[in-house]
Amino acid sequence: MTRITMPSGAWIELRDPNTLLRGDKKRLLEAMPDTENNIRIGFSIIDGLLQALVTAWSYALPIPSENPESLELLPIGDDEELAEAVEPGRLLLFPEPVKETPEQLENPTSPTAPSAV
Repeated sequence: MTRITMPSGAWIELRDPNTLLRGDKKRLLEAMPDTENNIRIGFSIIDGLLQALVTAWSYALPIPSENPESLELLPIGDDEELAEAVEPGRLLLFPEPVKETPEQLENPTSPTAPSAV
């Protein structure tokens, strides 16, 4: 467990993001809004990860896995720190695409795109 102190002085404990399961990703995707609004999607991902990863916290509220509405009552000053805290989990569930190297772009004889794309 990792304990992180928030700007408000509250703390959260997170389970190791490497323990996330396929089912966690599936639940997160099923809860995603049907929208093209990237901000709304981003908040949905962060909220889903907080529900999956928070095991304890010092807020006088139920943890997100017990009551997701608790997330709506957290201090705004803690919001960025909360998002940063779950970023390792986001990268595990949704890896960034691999960028082509300058060498690959300059080589017209390269028959395929990088295999990790």
